Amino acid sequence: MKIPEIVEKIWDKYNLPENVREHCIEVAKLALEIAENAKKRGYNVDIDAVRLGALLHDIGRAKTHGIEHFVVSGEILRKEGLDEKIVKIAERHFSCGIKAEEAKALGLPEKDFMPETLEEKIVTFADNLIFDRKRASFKEFYEKLKELKNRVKEKWIVDRSLERALKLKEEIEKVSGMKF
Repeated sequence: MKIPEIVEKIWDKYNLPENVREHCIEVAKLALEIAENAKKRGYNVDIDAVRLGALLHDIGRAKTHGIEHFVVSGEILRKEGLDEKIVKIAERHFSCGIKAEEAKALGLPEKDFMPETLEEKIVTFADNLIFDRKRASFKEFYEKLKELKNRVKEKWIVDRSLERALKLKEEIEKVSGMKF
């Protein structure tokens, strides 16, 4: 995959680790596959936004590997002057989205980090299915999400995420015609 110059500049400027770059490339490959299928089926999808958003969604991992990395990704991309469409893809990609009350309970800024646009949903979904650099099944992602309930005190947040994961899968399968 050819990496746009702007992406390489930002990756280099923030010294994004090589393994995270490779993860972003794999997410972009899957996201573009989904987006192109959706476009063929008549959905209005900004392919360039999907590409840039997927390649830059984890730029925050240059500063932190904590849960807040997606918030930091948004901050970095805003600072770099990227279009808000790309910023929001990065800022809303975590799991299947986080509502304001959930963000607050997790010690994050109290605002919605829910994917809204088709581009945001595609990158979010693709990211969920790329474990490090390997494509996983939706079932593997769902099981991994379920296991979180044993490790966190905010079990209600995991329950909501599980519901959202199923809805997101249904929507992505509908628009793309693909099965996960």
